[in-house]
Amino acid sequence: MTTKLIFQFAIVVIPFIILFLAVWYFTNKWAEVQREKNKLLALDKKEVQKSPLDLRKHFFPLQVDAVQRMVLFLERIAPNNMVMRLNNPGLPAIAFQQKLLENVRQEYEHNLAQQIFISKEAWSRVQSSKEEVVKIINMAATKLDGAALANDLSRSIFEITAQLKTQPTEQAIDYLKIELNNYLG
Repeated sequence: MTTKLIFQFAIVVIPFIILFLAVWYFTNKWAEVQREKNKLLALDKKEVQKSPLDLRKHFFPLQVDAVQRMVLFLERIAPNNMVMRLNNPGLPAIAFQQKLLENVRQEYEHNLAQQIFISKEAWSRVQSSKEEVVKIINMAATKLDGAALANDLSRSIFEITAQLKTQPTEQAIDYLKIELNNYLG
């Protein structure tokens, strides 16, 4: 009879012990997850509460990189530089015009994300500069006849840019330099 009583007692008590241990285990796990969550929230709040000086310290190198890339972009699409770099004397003028315009488009798309790190005004000047370069290329091409070659288009582009007081890319580069100096100051 005592073994039967012990057996019945075990049948009742063991499931309660298992249930208690399961509840205890999952409660501890839940509490641990909550502690970790609170730690992350506290860290996140500290990040948000950083002073503007701290944020500038992390953001400034990205701004400098963006200005450098924009200057490089503008130098690469400057009409005279681009003509010298891409010139193919035997190419028909219309094909060379397309090659120049494609180069401008590719360079622009490659640097499109840099607008995040420069001011709205600087980005506007970069875009205007790009559009002016496209206008110069197209204007030079309209002066030529259908049999013209790349050299003729190059000469026409050089003539147009020689008439300008300042190159559109130079104006944008100068603005970017001023803006960068303002960041430093």
